[in-house]
Amino acid sequence: MTDKPLSVREARAALAAQDEDRREAVVQELEALSSSEITDVLTWDEMGRVQVRASGQLSARARRAIKKVKITPSEEGNTIEVEMHDKLSALRLLAKHRGLLEPNSDDRRPSMIGINVKGPDVTTYEIVDQEESEE
Repeated sequence: MTDKPLSVREARAALAAQDEDRREAVVQELEALSSSEITDVLTWDEMGRVQVRASGQLSARARRAIKKVKITPSEEGNTIEVEMHDKLSALRLLAKHRGLLEPNSDDRRPSMIGINVKGPDVTTYEIVDQEESEE
């Protein structure tokens, strides 16, 4: 598998291919994307202080799940944005590949599954300078 993640179109084509090794590599890639968590890449504490893990500390799964890292300098310091690959698309492709989304007369398998993804709650804090508030 290359370091560059596959597009959805490339993943679908590889899953339909006859090459078993290639198909298994794509399944592993999709499983890594679908099992990734933002906490694999960054952490935050009760005060809302966020820390991004150093690239050397990231697991292979976390590195593959990152789509983009954007650093924007500002007067208050750097703003860091981490964008992950679409987990829901990876889950859909895996479910379809495993036959979970196809209608089947076998009543033991669901013909449709629902996937709900909920991100962490966002807390915003305002820091007030004590000197300004006393005046």
